[in-house]
Amino acid sequence: MNVLNSYRSEWILLNRRRLWVVLGAVTAAFTVLATIVTLSTAESYVGGDSVGLALEALVGAGGATAAVVFSVGFSSILVLAAFASSTGNEFARGTLRAALTKQPSRWSLITGKLAARVTVALMLMLGALVVGAVTAAVFAPVEDISTAGWFTADALGDAVVDYGRLLVFVVMFALVGTTIAVLVRSTPVALGIGLLWFGPIENVIGENRAFADRWFPGLVLRSLVQPDNPESLATGTVLATLAAYAAVCVAVIATVMARRDVTV
Repeated sequence: MNVLNSYRSEWILLNRRRLWVVLGAVTAAFTVLATIVTLSTAESYVGGDSVGLALEALVGAGGATAAVVFSVGFSSILVLAAFASSTGNEFARGTLRAALTKQPSRWSLITGKLAARVTVALMLMLGALVVGAVTAAVFAPVEDISTAGWFTADALGDAVVDYGRLLVFVVMFALVGTTIAVLVRSTPVALGIGLLWFGPIENVIGENRAFADRWFPGLVLRSLVQPDNPESLATGTVLATLAAYAAVCVAVIATVMARRDVTV
């Protein structure tokens, strides 16, 4: 019940018309633009090298949502920043400390808050999947991309699988962002760490290195949203690796919240 109460409390703060309008508009605009760019730059894989989304991924039942899932991968820093900043601000403004006067269980409080934020993100991802699929269906003929098979029962099944990929994508970046913020208790520092690691460090150090593709969390998540890339890890390997990282994040959050002061 404590987790549920924390969830309801956070949901009341998030469930505001103005917030939904802003987030919905930003998500729709990003999805439309990213989907169009992804479709216009799609190419066939040649010799195992990949640039953008493969045209082969757009053929058949899963084509309608393939571009959406691929393009959402570019929003990773935004998702990370949203969760890191929301948690970091709780420490900086003292709202987390104030909330603990009503909800003494730290673990229940942070779990309920995180669950509410993830719920919002997943609803936005569902909207993005729908908007992106419609955008792809409209724009595909312009690029001479066949939409045969996009509007079948199999396509609906593939869309559900793609939404599952987005769900894992969001949950993982939510956990990572929250973990960083809980550790440093500062929004600017948390954002700096996230941008540095998932930007230049992973992409420079990890470039063309098998160990990085296998273990760097951002690159593992890239395999999740680019399943048709021949260089991507198998989905089973991706999920097993991410499950391990999720367990570490949960353990760190639980330990830090239980043992450290909640003030900055």
